Amino acid sequence: MRSYSRSAADQDNGATVWTKSRSHAERLWRYTAASNAAHEQYLSDPELLREYEQFLDWQINYQLQFYADFRDDPGWAEAIQFIVSDLNGTDISTRDADMARIVPVMVRLLPDRGTAALASAMKLNARVLDFNLETCRHLAGQADWDASISERDYCTAFRHSMTLDQCLRLIDLTIDLGQSLKRLVRSPMIGMTMRAMHYPAHAAGFGAMQDFLEKGYTTFQAIDDIDDFLERFAERMTVAFTWICEEPLANLDTTPVRYG
Repeated sequence: MRSYSRSAADQDNGATVWTKSRSHAERLWRYTAASNAAHEQYLSDPELLREYEQFLDWQINYQLQFYADFRDDPGWAEAIQFIVSDLNGTDISTRDADMARIVPVMVRLLPDRGTAALASAMKLNARVLDFNLETCRHLAGQADWDASISERDYCTAFRHSMTLDQCLRLIDLTIDLGQSLKRLVRSPMIGMTMRAMHYPAHAAGFGAMQDFLEKGYTTFQAIDDIDDFLERFAERMTVAFTWICEEPLANLDTTPVRYG
């Protein structure tokens, strides 16, 4: 009988792959825990919950205005909505609670690049949650929450929580996530896995998490040129954050606005 043995190079490569997989899994655990800890801050405080929901609704509608012309390109409007709203917007606490429960399963089922993409999404999520909560608290301290919010009030509160450099780092995280999703949508196996998991996930109580994963996959799959979208999106995000962080307050609108 012929004897087979792995070369030292093969063993080194296997160890490297295993180390990377473990690193992605650990990052996924860490940022999922951080996200859920941030959610707990407002979910356990009814007044903060009310303020936070109002704040997010206003912020999402305000920021979407910077991307109004993106609706002209097929698939881009949905991608903008996914990133600005679904990824870090309202009603995501159930999704993140699902994630905490299902991480062991996802790590076993998904390929390494899938786990890496989820870890990147949760890292971005945790960072944005922290910044959003801090901005909301500053805004609540300077404005009447029964009234609408002005652009000047919003930008003033935002600047207490984030610098432009921090915003630029968030853009980098967002584009890294977009590149990860680009690699995933090119894999037919990932699509088959998503479809196969739909009903079992909902039956097991992980519907919010499953719907988020499916939406991210199908949204980016519908974009013809993902690289072009990500490049233009990064440029526009930079314009938006530069305006919010550095435009002289005297130039900002003081008219209270209510969206919705």
